[in-house]
Amino acid sequence: MFSVTVDVAKGEKLGIMLAGGNGTAPIYVQNVYEGSLASHCGLYGGLQIISVNGTIFTENSTHHDAVLALTSSHHLSITVKDMINNVSDLDFHETEHERTSSPNEENSDMNIKEDMSYGYRVQKSQIGTTLSIYLQKRHAIGNFHLVEVASSLWIAGWNQAEPALLGKFHVGDQLLSFNGQPVTTVAEAFSIMDMTPSGVELLLKRLPLAVEYKLHRKDEGEPWGMQIRQNRLVDVIHGSIAWLSGLQPFSAQFRGEPCAWAVTQVNNVPVSILCRSTDVILNKIDGQTKDTSIIFQPSEFVTILSESLRDQPHYEDFVARS
Repeated sequence: MFSVTVDVAKGEKLGIMLAGGNGTAPIYVQNVYEGSLASHCGLYGGLQIISVNGTIFTENSTHHDAVLALTSSHHLSITVKDMINNVSDLDFHETEHERTSSPNEENSDMNIKEDMSYGYRVQKSQIGTTLSIYLQKRHAIGNFHLVEVASSLWIAGWNQAEPALLGKFHVGDQLLSFNGQPVTTVAEAFSIMDMTPSGVELLLKRLPLAVEYKLHRKDEGEPWGMQIRQNRLVDVIHGSIAWLSGLQPFSAQFRGEPCAWAVTQVNNVPVSILCRSTDVILNKIDGQTKDTSIIFQPSEFVTILSESLRDQPHYEDFVARS
């Protein structure tokens, strides 16, 4: 349990999404938006809100109670604690006071999937939201490749031969904590993992640097209007389907600088971050369908992950295949 204080100026937003309440579960933070006041003061998804400015919340508190408490003062003292073990199927809510995500982000209810044969529980979520993954220690040790970028930890790959890990991660997921302890370095993460007697609890943010574009065309074979070189988007044809959907080249941001977008997933199938074949990626995008979904991440960020992964012995075993 810990407390944070934050001053919210007039016109500013705290930048959190709440869940729970109304008798379903305690009020807690479902998501904290990148760069928000909440993120800067140390809040993150999966924290139960115990009190705000002395107002204590219980399972009978309502979502409205929490929003009112968080918006009734410009100076907030918020007491929270980790509550990942209490998360179950919940009805999530958001209000205009809380939503600060991009127009391209789509939010839906998280669904819990349990598979006790591997000892994990996964919360499937959309881009930018938080999720918890529970693994047996033997499935976690030595089976991840983590990269330190901008004082955060990121997943660059995982052992493709370990069934307990398949379908649980995306390249570009941010690792927030191990067993409730925030981590920012690989050494911290591995130290906590080594000391864990049995299960490992990972709190992730799903692809916080990514954008997803869902495109539709009237006829199969109609060009999408994207020019791809290797795994990078280098141009969008004016007036094309992609252009009309708002996709623009070199509109990504990484470390405050503009850069290109890199394709990392097509139609829910990962694209290897080591893939440099333009034809492979174009074949995925130009499949004989009228709809396609593409996830892009900043190319400079993807380059850092791929170079770090390539430096690892037996890196081929950790690469999500195209």
